[in-house]
Amino acid sequence: MREIDTITVTSAMEGLDIQRIDAELKALILSTEGTIPGSRNFGLAGDFLTRPPLEAANILAIELEEKVAEYIPEITIASVELHPSTSLDSMAATIYVERRDGI
Repeated sequence: MREIDTITVTSAMEGLDIQRIDAELKALILSTEGTIPGSRNFGLAGDFLTRPPLEAANILAIELEEKVAEYIPEITIASVELHPSTSLDSMAATIYVERRDGI
């Protein structure tokens, strides 16, 4: 199983508190769903980690979009890119976010 060793969060638009969103998204991505008492739904299932890179990016984007709708409702995921890291068993993620319409 691979892991994500680098996460870069980039705003696709102006006016977002990118430092706060960066911290919140990283906490969401690095937490495993079902492991936080009192908030069992927080975190990601991690199924994308066993998939080929393009499929993994799509699954991660879908899972992130569902979670940010609940935990960071002011943003939406514009796109996700996964790239192999220097280590064969890790990936680097670049996540582009934008303000959710109507917020």
